[in-house]
Amino acid sequence: MLIDCAAYVNGVRQKPIDIEAISDFLDSNPPSKSFVWVALFEPDAATLAKMQEEFNLHELAIEDTNRGSQRAKLEEYGSTLFLVLHTVEHRGDEFVDGELHVYATDRFVLTVRHRAQLDFKRVRSELEREPEFLALGAGAAVHALIDEVVDRHFPLLENLEDRLDLIEETIFAAGVDRRAAAEKIYDLKRDTICLRRAVTPLVDVAGRLVAHKHPIFSEMLRPYFRDVLDHVIRIDESLDNLRELENSATQTNLSLITLQETEVTKKLASWGAILMVPTIVGAIYGMNFKHMPELEWVFGYPFALLLMACGSAALWWFFRQIKWV
Repeated sequence: MLIDCAAYVNGVRQKPIDIEAISDFLDSNPPSKSFVWVALFEPDAATLAKMQEEFNLHELAIEDTNRGSQRAKLEEYGSTLFLVLHTVEHRGDEFVDGELHVYATDRFVLTVRHRAQLDFKRVRSELEREPEFLALGAGAAVHALIDEVVDRHFPLLENLEDRLDLIEETIFAAGVDRRAAAEKIYDLKRDTICLRRAVTPLVDVAGRLVAHKHPIFSEMLRPYFRDVLDHVIRIDESLDNLRELENSATQTNLSLITLQETEVTKKLASWGAILMVPTIVGAIYGMNFKHMPELEWVFGYPFALLLMACGSAALWWFFRQIKWV
């Protein structure tokens, strides 16, 4: 699906152009830093073939975009840069991974979204309100796209941290459902891994963009890419810390489960020992032998009951002192 297709001259958006007219604009020898920006969403093979024809894209890059499910990377095919960025969106109760493929030279920028519902119209609109920055060329558009992808990760990181804080607050609460807590920790770790898959490879990609000598990266743009790299590193380090805390929460929850099971075992053992006293006394006096001590004693029955009660009470007091009951 075609989202937008427009040419930019001196940072100013021109009238929208058709896909067939892209090559005509590029062949018209436009002013320096002029470029065409095309945005696609889950295009079919025919549309991508048309893009390949108009922009002279490498068949291997087009093959990657047709297949989707690529790792985050930066590759160079002649004068064309090919970037694969992973986007993460919060839908319902889980994180969903998507992809943004970017083809760029000093004459065009082509973006293709896969499995990503959030578009980049706002990025384009903000750039169009800053023609001085957009006049720096296609590199300005590439920076804005990468910067937006990275900035969208910050709210997701905050969501993970808030969920972990909530788990840590409730994990020690009395009567908490340990199974439910374990499920929440598992869901949290799953979403953390999803975000890590998007962020960790981006550290290398952003670092390479800072040092890249491609014509679209003018010296005026390098500080902006260094800022993106700084943000990516900060998110990646926060995810590392978050992973350690999640592992600690998992181990703590397992330890509390074990402790809870131990407490139950202690209580059962204590009451078993307490009930053993009347069982033993009753068993001895219930054997009905003719020659037994106190068999015909008038106080024998009350004495047996008192012995059971005192023995059980003594054991209850003992287990109470060692906090088993």
